[in-house]
Amino acid sequence: MNAILATHQIDAIKLRQDDFEGFMASRQRMILGKIEAAMGKPVLAVDDSAFSDVTDEEE
Repeated sequence: MNAILATHQIDAIKLRQDDFEGFMASRQRMILGKIEAAMGKPVLAVDDSAFSDVTDEEE
């Protein structure tokens, strides 16, 4: 099962620890690593808190 989850950039340990924030941070790092490898250059990681005041609602 761990090997299958790993193919989807899912950290099985974090998933089983019931640690959503840790799981999401780990998965983001893993996916960004794959993107960097494919592009051959670093990816600028953005802190999500920078967008905390952005909403989808129309004014």
